[in-house]
Amino acid sequence: MKEESKNKIRSSLDDLIGHDLPDEVPGLKDGPNLVPVKDPNTETNNQALVRAKTKATGVMDNLLKFYLSEDIIEEQEYIRAKCELDKYALSMLIRQMENSETAITILMDTINEGDVAPRMFEVLSDLQRTLLDIIKSQTMYMVAVEENVKKISRDLDVYHGKGPNKKLDNKVSSRGTKELMRALQDTIEEEEITDIESDEDEK
Repeated sequence: MKEESKNKIRSSLDDLIGHDLPDEVPGLKDGPNLVPVKDPNTETNNQALVRAKTKATGVMDNLLKFYLSEDIIEEQEYIRAKCELDKYALSMLIRQMENSETAITILMDTINEGDVAPRMFEVLSDLQRTLLDIIKSQTMYMVAVEENVKKISRDLDVYHGKGPNKKLDNKVSSRGTKELMRALQDTIEEEEITDIESDEDEK
C-alpha cells in the first residue's frame, strides 16, 4: 500500500475518533453527590459472621466443660475437631436466623409504608415459616450435640476410665447398675465378716 493511501486512512480514522476533542469535558466532575445506599455504621456481613461464630463458640465451650473436664478436652483431638465442626454449623444456623429476622423486619416496614400488595404478604408468610424452621433446626441440633457429648463422656468413662465422674479413692465409677453391683460385691468380699454367735443361755 502506498504511503498516500495510508495517510488518507489515518486521516479518516482521526475524523471518526475525534482526535480534536478536549482531554477533559467541562462539567464532567460536577455530578450530583450520590448518597450511599448502606449506612457505613451498619454491621457488615463479615462482622455478623464473626459475631455469630463467637456466640456459637461460647455455647459449645460451655457445653463441653459442663460434661467433660478441660484435661480431657485438651487430650482428645477428636473432641476438639468435632467441636470446631459443631461451632461452624451452629454459627451458620445463628446467622441464617438473623438474616431471616432482618428480611422480615424490612418487609414489614415496607408493608407499613403502604405497599399492601398480596404478593408482599405471601412473601412475608414464607419468610416467617422459614424462620420457624430454622429455630426448630437449631433446637434439634443443640439437643443432638448435647446427647453426643453425653455419649462421649460415657464412652470415655467405660472404655478409658477418664470420665468426669471417675472416683479414684474408692474405685467406683458411675458406669451403670452392673458395674456398681460388681464394685459392691468386691467390697463385700474384701471385708472380713464375723458371725455373732448367739448366747444360748440368754433368754
